[in-house]
Amino acid sequence: MRSETQKRYKTIKQSIIEYIELSLGYYAKEPTKTAIFVDNTLYVVNASVNYTVDGNQLARVLTRIQEIVDESLINGGIEKFWAGKFVADMYQMGTNRTFHNLSAQSPLYSQATSLESLLFSDAYIRRIGLAYTATFNDWKGLADNLKSDLGTVLSSAVARGINPRETADIISKRIDVSYSRAKALAQTEQVGALRQATWDETKRTQEELGLKTGLLHMSALKPTSRATHVDRHGKIYTVEQVADWYEENGNRFNCYCAQITVLLNEKGEPYNQASIDRLLKESDDWREQNKPKQQSLNSVEDANEWARKNITETSNLPSDIDATELAPCLQLVSEIQKRFDLPRFRYAGSIRGDIYNYGDGSKNMTAAYAPKTNALIITLGSVDKNELMLVDLYSKTLDFKSESLNSVINLRNEKLISIINEMDFVTWNSVPTPKGVFAHEMGHALHNKYRIKIDNIVSKGWERGWQYAISKYGQDSKSEFLAESFSLYIENRIEAKKRLYPELFKFFESLDKGVK
Repeated sequence: MRSETQKRYKTIKQSIIEYIELSLGYYAKEPTKTAIFVDNTLYVVNASVNYTVDGNQLARVLTRIQEIVDESLINGGIEKFWAGKFVADMYQMGTNRTFHNLSAQSPLYSQATSLESLLFSDAYIRRIGLAYTATFNDWKGLADNLKSDLGTVLSSAVARGINPRETADIISKRIDVSYSRAKALAQTEQVGALRQATWDETKRTQEELGLKTGLLHMSALKPTSRATHVDRHGKIYTVEQVADWYEENGNRFNCYCAQITVLLNEKGEPYNQASIDRLLKESDDWREQNKPKQQSLNSVEDANEWARKNITETSNLPSDIDATELAPCLQLVSEIQKRFDLPRFRYAGSIRGDIYNYGDGSKNMTAAYAPKTNALIITLGSVDKNELMLVDLYSKTLDFKSESLNSVINLRNEKLISIINEMDFVTWNSVPTPKGVFAHEMGHALHNKYRIKIDNIVSKGWERGWQYAISKYGQDSKSEFLAESFSLYIENRIEAKKRLYPELFKFFESLDKGVK
């Protein structure tokens, strides 16, 4: 399925890039030279390309791009869906495995059930049809997202006068992002079908034969396995508990876990406890072998060297900053860059660095992000835990909660009123810790990369008052609302799911490789 996906995305990329270069090249006029001053230096640059394309002509270009995507990903509709066969085969494999597993455990099951009758039953055909339909809907959603993304990129490129070749390069990168998601979806759908077949046959066995069964969770115990998945290794759950767990926190994405149906005694205990104990020991061994290894950065020199290798081209950290407090913050920056495909900074360091000068800066500023130069600005206050804690306590005395409540009452947003009422108090920053500060600045970096999509989502959330459920600083501007929301998402996703504008939470989650 992954090979077939690769072939289809290769077709999409080749067809769309050829079409864009041809169609936009026809409408593009040669740019003229111009000059600009930057920091008292004269630069001669190419002006924007002028496109002689009207709205109807651009709409026809966008329509053809959408057709190319549909032809490769969902051509023929649900009746002739290309990925359906892969999922159907995996569902049958899961049913076959569960049948043989239960037949070996229970004479009653083997006498009452034959594989042939199982595979040709109305219930089996209905269940496999549901799996097939769910797969089609997932791929249709992927195709719709790609079409929307490419439409936004192309419209923006024409409006900004980006030449056809650079536009094609941007389009190529966006298709690559979708392809990464498609590969994850292919894995998720196939393993999910295998898993669903086990659940369905386990449930049928309980309902029709009255056998007491449970699902034994088996983690793949890979080095990349999530700790929350390994924690379930060797433990037994009901079908409902397993299904609910897979709907939470992106657990179904990139999951190689399996569940095996086991017979239970009258007390609900497995007959072979020794095997269970062995599995529990395996999970303990995995945790011991995969303890997080954090590099200790005991000096500013160490931190500068590490930063240059991992997060930035040039690093000039404040010489008197607390390196031990700074280390986990820098490591968080590196983690976020990887999880959200963010570029390395051009500069990270003090306000008055050799490469970049932020200007006077506010005395209260703890950190900053400069989008024009892609620079992360760090001050001593960014790692001052005591100062951040005092600001947090000070927020409580100012009673920002009542101000926020009054605002959402005026907006008549009952859901937000309930959310804010449940909060102890509205803080100045959503996450008043050093790592929260750095996550906030990474929110600005994310905003800089996905500005068009983010601005659209943030504007809707802002109009509906969701900034009042984040923090006082998040009410300062739409940009700070975004950064404060991202800080909360990174540091406390459970709390973020309650308090973030739902569409914004989903957008963060769609980009986050850490939950897929």
